[in-house]
Amino acid sequence: MAYKRHLVNLNKTQVNKLLFMCYGLYLAFYGEKLFSETPKAWPYGPVFPNVYKLYSLFRVPIFITEEKSKDFENNERAKNIFTQVIDKYCHVSAYNLSMWSHLPGGPWHKTVYGINGDENSGWNKEISDELIKNYFSKK
Repeated sequence: MAYKRHLVNLNKTQVNKLLFMCYGLYLAFYGEKLFSETPKAWPYGPVFPNVYKLYSLFRVPIFITEEKSKDFENNERAKNIFTQVIDKYCHVSAYNLSMWSHLPGGPWHKTVYGINGDENSGWNKEISDELIKNYFSKK
C-alpha cells in the first residue's frame, strides 16, 4: 500500500512498526485481532516474526496469498486503518518509528522491562493484546 499510494519502499523495521500501529488501532477500535500473529518484543521494537522473515525490500510487494488479499479487500475497517496509518507514517524513518515504539509506558517497553517487577519480561516475548489494546485505546 505504501508503494502503490506513495511510491515508498519500506524496510523491515518500518513495515513491522506500521503493522503494529494498524494491529493496535484495530484492536482498540473493534476489540478483535486484525490477524492471528501476535507481535513480539525484539530489540528495535515490536515485530511480527513471520512478516519479518518473509519481507524483502527487493520484492515489492511482499507475497500475499489470493485468499488473504481478498479478505483484506473485503474488510473496509482494516483498509480504512491501513490507509490512514500508511498515509500519515510511511515517510517516517525506521529510527523514528523504533524510538516511538520504545517510549516508556508503551506495550513494547512494558513487555521488555516488565510491569512492577514482572518476571516474564524480556526479549522475544509476545506483547499481550491487553497491553496493546489499552495503549491504543488511549491514543
